[in-house]
Order: sequence, then structure tokens, then C-alpha cells
Amino acid sequence: MTTDVTKAIAPKSDQLNADSLITGPMTIRIRDVKVSDGEQPIWVYFDGDDNKPWKPCKTAARCLASIWGPNAAQWVGMHCTIYNDPTVTWAGAAVGGIRVSHMEGLDKPRALQLTKTRGKKGTVTIQPLVMGGKADPRFDPDAALQSAKDAAMKGKDAFTQWWRENADKREAVKPHMDELKKMVEEADKPDIDDDEVPL
Repeated sequence: MTTDVTKAIAPKSDQLNADSLITGPMTIRIRDVKVSDGEQPIWVYFDGDDNKPWKPCKTAARCLASIWGPNAAQWVGMHCTIYNDPTVTWAGAAVGGIRVSHMEGLDKPRALQLTKTRGKKGTVTIQPLVMGGKADPRFDPDAALQSAKDAAMKGKDAFTQWWRENADKREAVKPHMDELKKMVEEADKPDIDDDEVPL
């Protein structure tokens, strides 16, 4: 007979909520994300969710989008750690809420300036999350830099497109922007036919 009371004290709800995390943080692997209209437009399904999705608040959703990019399809397969923040308020009362503490795709802590309450911003720091002893290969810094270089060698349009589509990899390539800009400039130089070179 088990002595674990986690299931017994779990709230009766059709979604994951803060009370589900009163026994401690949870690291989840995202298996699906659905986006719709309404007050809770983002539904994040994860392994072992018992079909009770996590519906992140705007602060948590902005953390996910800032680091993994706005295309929620890219979140699938990624891990993050969520926890119950008892300081979250609603209508002036501390009711607790689900927040994100760690995410895959980072090689160092990332400080985000996000709107926490109406008209007020605050710093949210997300810590790196490493699964299985190594970072997810989709977010390997060397691989990210190489893909940026490949785009830069095709010129400004190609690199601009890469930048827009890879928000999650920008931090890894920012220290190399001078090199990337030179590659873009070199790629965009007009080709000069030898026959057109004046003697």
C-alpha cells in the first residue's frame, strides 16, 4: 500500500493548477500545444498529464515564447520546470500561480523583462535546464551558430529570415554578430564578370 498522498490531495480540476504543485516543482516534457481564443488560449499537454493540460498565464507563456520562439510547435518535445509561486495575487489576494523556473535551450540564466501586473514590469530569470546530462541538440550553441553562418553566406534576406524563425537561437549567436554581418555583406556584393573589369 502506497503512502504517497500526492494524488489524494490533488485538486479536482480539468487542468493543472497551482495547488497541484504544492508538494514541489515539476519538470515536464511537452507533448502537444493547442492555441485558441478565450481567457486561457494556450493549452500545454505534457507527459503524464492525465489529459489535464497546463494553461499558462501570460507571464509564463511569455517566458516560453521568449526563449523557444512564438511558434508553439517548436515547444513540443522540450522540457521545462514549473512551480507554485505563492506570491501570485488575484483581486488583491495571494492565491498562488504556476510559474516557470528552468527551461531547455539556455546555456546560461536569462533575465526577461515582462509585464507582471497592469502597467508594471519586473524581471523574471529563467535558469538553464539540462536533460540527460547534455543540452537538447536543437539548441546546441555550435549548431545554432553554424546554421546562422549558413544563412549569412546567402545574404541579407536569408539571414533576416533565419533571425525571424529562430528566436530561440539568437542568444547563442549574438556574440558573433560582427562576423555574421561581414559574411552577409560579402554575400551581397555584386558579382563582377572578368569581361566587365576595365583594363
